[in-house]
Amino acid sequence: MLKKRILICTNLFCICCAIVYSCTDFNSDKTETPVVDTIPVLNDKVKNILISNEEAIKDIYLNRGGDELFDDFLFCYINDSNFQLQRTSFPVVLTELDGKVDSIGKEDWDGYFEFMEGEYTTNLYNSEQEKNTIEDTVCQQASVERINLNTKVITTFEFIKDNGKWNLRSIENQTFKQSDLADFLKFYSLFSQDTSFQYRSLAKSIRISMHDPDDEDQTLDGFVTKDQLSTLNSGFPDGIISNIRCGQQFAGTRKILMEKVCLGNGIIESFHFQRKGKTWELVAYEN
Repeated sequence: MLKKRILICTNLFCICCAIVYSCTDFNSDKTETPVVDTIPVLNDKVKNILISNEEAIKDIYLNRGGDELFDDFLFCYINDSNFQLQRTSFPVVLTELDGKVDSIGKEDWDGYFEFMEGEYTTNLYNSEQEKNTIEDTVCQQASVERINLNTKVITTFEFIKDNGKWNLRSIENQTFKQSDLADFLKFYSLFSQDTSFQYRSLAKSIRISMHDPDDEDQTLDGFVTKDQLSTLNSGFPDGIISNIRCGQQFAGTRKILMEKVCLGNGIIESFHFQRKGKTWELVAYEN
């Protein structure tokens, strides 16, 4: 979602690519030969242009109807402090962990969205199909979640579209236990911090799908082992992650797609987790 507006830096570095034997179809009964290395390339939805935040915001609102899609609006909201103040309904209603309701005035509004300005952002979906559907959906209510994997606290920023314009209306703090993502986040908080647990939670054979470095219109498909995965991905999201919701619900879900968008180079990585028994495991990776 927000990835559509990521600013792309030049001088992308590359990793040498080699494939052992030929890549095979996922549904084949034949023995799969792992892919050893590949080159991360830009997702085709990320524009390879150099543009300032000011120019991007002007373009979004003059040429693309900036309030139509939430991700357009959110890009502007995060990157323009004056616009952020204009589109925040002060005083903002704040619900604390203990249920106490307070408020935040304009004079105290500072740094609330710094977590969206780090090295990367993340987003969660039930499936690839849901992600594609939501990206094309014009919604009237959306939220941005700040998920602290260390303290196990989720801060939810609620946005409402009223009279054709998005505005932040309220903020709510809750524990993982109160979220419909509780089961997955309990697992992932440990997965992101404990390397031994992380290794045990990788499928024996991990499905991968990557762009061909020699032909960006082609895809390299195959399988890798646990040990080979670390040579392909830039690392799992940890610490504080984000999640933008425009209708996603996760109660009872047995599959989670975590998308990681690197802000420095626009590279998008997708991690597919699946419920297995009483825990979860990583079963697929895309770049």
